[in-house]
Amino acid sequence: MYSRIAEFQSTSKVNCDMIIAFMQNVMIPRNMKNGQLSCEVYRASDTSGFVVSSFKNKNDAAKVMRIMAEELNEVKGTTKIKLIEGERVFRIDE
Repeated sequence: MYSRIAEFQSTSKVNCDMIIAFMQNVMIPRNMKNGQLSCEVYRASDTSGFVVSSFKNKNDAAKVMRIMAEELNEVKGTTKIKLIEGERVFRIDE
């Protein structure tokens, strides 16, 4: 299992709302059709949040990143995005 966490900071609440709507309606559904296993979006404040995405492996994560690279660059114009990713070591559920 491979995961990517994307932290985002927008310039305004409206901009943040638009980015979340775009992720929900366009980006994430397309990513799910191309190898992404799951996605959770969290809002930390009116203008910030983070996305937790899971993939079968690093290759699938790279494939999805290539698909959304151009859109990600467009979003970066008005939004700060920080990515961190890696192999899952373990998971505990109750």
